[in-house]
Parts: sequence; structure tokens; C-alpha cells
Amino acid sequence: MENNFENPFHGAGQVGQAVLEPTRRSSPRTPPFPYSSLPFASSNAKSPTPSPSPVVIPPGHNIVAPTLTEPVWETVQRDLSRILSNLKLVLFPNPHREDPGKALRDWDLWGPFFFVIFLGLTLSWSASIKKSEIFAVSFALLGIGAIVLTLNVLLLGGKIIFFQSLSLLGYCLFPLDIGALICLFKGHFIARMIAVFVTMFWSSWAAYPFISSAVTQKRKALALYPLLLMYVSVAFLIIATS
Repeated sequence: MENNFENPFHGAGQVGQAVLEPTRRSSPRTPPFPYSSLPFASSNAKSPTPSPSPVVIPPGHNIVAPTLTEPVWETVQRDLSRILSNLKLVLFPNPHREDPGKALRDWDLWGPFFFVIFLGLTLSWSASIKKSEIFAVSFALLGIGAIVLTLNVLLLGGKIIFFQSLSLLGYCLFPLDIGALICLFKGHFIARMIAVFVTMFWSSWAAYPFISSAVTQKRKALALYPLLLMYVSVAFLIIATS
């Protein structure tokens, strides 16, 4: 009898287990959190390298290669080429050339150094007394003239630096060097005066294109005034020592 009696709760427990078992909902998979955005991420993490921006070169400016490793002969050739190029602008002045400010930007001091040395030696040879003082005066005139020219251009609202003024005055001194060389050969006084005054105006006219690129059109005459005074002083010094 016991074998024929079935426990009514035996199967129900198993059914209840199946019914009461919670169903698991599938949650959507979230993408992995980016490692580089974590606050504790290592500083050695590679970041994208920005592409280099193109270098913009202003018009009228050239990229100059480094000259520390070049041969000495190439340096001498480059300096001589620049001296001859600037001297050509002095010998054949043209106020209407294409880029009058190029020579002022490409300034150098080798040419002015040679020309003021030549002027000082020529004046000291032609002088009868105080040769060393006259040699020093030629350097003093160039230095004082460069300071006055720089201050004058800056006060007029132009753009120039001291070394550009020194280069400008020194290169434009070359015609007066020719006048001093002519006066070294003793000749008629009137002929020497004519030679000196012609070379003085030549120097002043050669400086006009250089200085015109540093100031505005209305202030060119004011910028040329101290420059003209300096060349007049050099001309009188040549006449006095000849």
C-alpha cells in the first residue's frame, strides 16, 4: 500500500524549482573604456604626432643656410659678391629700381670698412700735419653720421637700425673716395673743387634710393638732410687736406 501511495508534493517541488528560478536578462555589451582617457593612465602612452605646419616665408626674404661649416673660400666669395652687388647700386644709382630696399636689408660692414679706411689713408697722405688726427676724424664722421641718421629715420616713423645706416653711409662714401684720390694728385685748385663737389652730389644721389625705402614719400627730404650734411663735411675735409 505504501508503494502505491504517491507523494503529491514530490513532483511539485521540482516544478516549483523550475518556476521560481529567476530568469537572467542579457545586458548589452558596453564598449571597453578607452585607456588613454583614464586619469591614472601612464604618461608613456603614445599620443598622435601633430603634422608639422608649413613654414611661410615673407616676400623679399630668403632662407640663409648656416655658414659655420662652409669653407672659408666660399665665405670670401659670398662677401665679395655682396660687396660688388651693393657697390654697383652706388655707381649706377636708380631711384626707380624694382626693389630699392633690398640692398638695405642685405647690409654688410666689409664694404664700408674698406671705404672708410681708404678715405682715412688718402686724407692722411695728402695732409701735411696731424695725419693721425685726420685719419681718426674720418672714422668719427662715419660713426656720428650713422647715429644721427638712425635717430632721424626713427623719429620720422621709418624703420632702420644702426648697422644699416653704417652700411648705407659707408657704401655711398665710395664716390668721395674717388674725389679724395683725385685731390691726392696735386693739380689746379678749381679742378679739385669741381671733382670733390661732383663726387659729393654723386654720393648723396646714390644714398637716395637706399633711404627712400626706409621712410614714407613725404619725409624723404627730411631723412636725406643729415646725410647730405655729413657728405658736405667730408667734402670740405678733403678740400682742406689737399
